[in-house]
Amino acid sequence: MNELRGRLLIGGHLTPGVLRWEGERIASMDIGGDVEARGDLPIVAPGFVDLHLHGFGGHGPLDHLPQMAASLARVGTTAFQPTLFPAAPALLGELAAGVWSHAEQSNRSDTGAPVARVVGLHLEGPFVNPLRAGALPKEDLAEPSLAALRAIVGPATGGGRGIRTITLAPELPGCADLITECARLGIRVSLGHSAATAEDARRAARAGAEGATHLFNAMSGMHHREVGLAGFALTSTALYAELIGDLVHVGADAIRLALSARGPKGLCLVSDALQGAGSGCDVFHSHGRDHERRGGAFYYPPGAGSEARLAGSAMSQLEMVQSLVQNGVVSVEEALIMASESPARALKLEKELGFLAPGLRADLVVLDPRTLELKSVIAGGRAV
Repeated sequence: MNELRGRLLIGGHLTPGVLRWEGERIASMDIGGDVEARGDLPIVAPGFVDLHLHGFGGHGPLDHLPQMAASLARVGTTAFQPTLFPAAPALLGELAAGVWSHAEQSNRSDTGAPVARVVGLHLEGPFVNPLRAGALPKEDLAEPSLAALRAIVGPATGGGRGIRTITLAPELPGCADLITECARLGIRVSLGHSAATAEDARRAARAGAEGATHLFNAMSGMHHREVGLAGFALTSTALYAELIGDLVHVGADAIRLALSARGPKGLCLVSDALQGAGSGCDVFHSHGRDHERRGGAFYYPPGAGSEARLAGSAMSQLEMVQSLVQNGVVSVEEALIMASESPARALKLEKELGFLAPGLRADLVVLDPRTLELKSVIAGGRAV
């Protein structure tokens, strides 16, 4: 039996206690009692769950998924959705099948160092609005249709190639049918890269949409006569809203606004990291483009007569938690909830991970109470 003493994240509060685990599961917890409530007790929280990232540690999901999973575990992300860029439907389906095959092997491995667990794939497109494509390549987008969706998810008798989340734009012709079909298939729909009105988003939520992809970014913003997709995500509990916490994609005041509107339980802290994140590099090449690091994000270098363009994050969830707290944007508890509990609920995995409770996976992060420096990570009961 293994145990940790610290301030445990229970019910949204940091409470002194002892957590014990055996094998890959939490066995028991003692709250309070003889555990002295000292300020120097380490913080013990659930391992972080990242719904949206394209790579990490110099690795991407298409070629180096096990190495990506290992790099994430070392920074406290113990479960994640590898996120694929758009491609022609048949090709995207083949790519998803390949990534999921490697993910299943990685998840089954019980030799060597423990790695972050793949909990499904996230497809960012291809059924998104070209006018809100952002950093997604417009030439790889596709017209929404049930045939195109079937080309992606594979035969009706298959397992959907591990696809758990699809980002789409609900205002596009044909996407209403896709939302209904995804709900039937058990695929979670997240609304994003979209010019949707609030009513478009409301209809999509009624049809089964459950998320909003990177709130505020690449979506219709708020106006006092039309609050758009961003406004609907802020005022409706139907959608779990992703939030990129690098303080580049979304400013501090907008994060405070989102917290005031939805609270930490309605927001999921995502990294939206590119493969150069966590590698120490300032420049990397991917998908035919160079990327330059500027602070907490990567940009496409400016071309002739153009400005540098925001491409993705250069930070892990851990770095975002540290930055948001240290800059006074959120509390420690709010940051930890957004990085673990909320994304677990968004994926309907709260009975498996994202919380501290007997029977759940022993995915844990241990943080210094003053600096939030990572002291240790436990993934599936094993020390990383």
